[in-house]
Amino acid sequence: GLPYGWEKKFDGKMNGFVYINHVTGETRTSPPTHGSSGTGPAPVQISSREQGSCKPGWRYAFNFCYYISAFADIQSHSGAQAACKTQGGELFWPQFVFESFFLKKTLNKVKISTHFFWTNGEKHSGKWDWGTGHPAFSNPKWSAGQPDGSGTCLAVYAHTGFLDDQPCETQYNYVCKTKP
Repeated sequence: GLPYGWEKKFDGKMNGFVYINHVTGETRTSPPTHGSSGTGPAPVQISSREQGSCKPGWRYAFNFCYYISAFADIQSHSGAQAACKTQGGELFWPQFVFESFFLKKTLNKVKISTHFFWTNGEKHSGKWDWGTGHPAFSNPKWSAGQPDGSGTCLAVYAHTGFLDDQPCETQYNYVCKTKP
């Protein structure tokens, strides 16, 4: 893997890969040989105030409980959905626009190993949705140039809180959500 903070991403304009350091903002065309090791930071403890009425390991906000996967716990979209079900929740879906921004702020402190985290959003019959029983997909906050057709599953870019379409088999960290 790449050193912590680095991501390898295909750049269609260059017709090749670039390497982006999301910590420093550096972009390069050759793989990095420097930076932090691939091992992640120690898990951040959740205070009783943050936990609220949620079970241990979950954070309370906006009348919901949120579980953020461990630094090295990355899954495909379907794997993340299954992991959330095992945890007693669902893959993250935003009821409020500001939920993604709350998670962005939380992830700055918690640290995940990927630059995206999975949402429950998927494209079905040419339309994006959050899944059965969730609010309509309205007024999404997309990253610049997104959706670009690169995938049919939705992830949140952790550094901005905006949505990005991604290939469903890509492995990312994930956030689960449930009622307390």
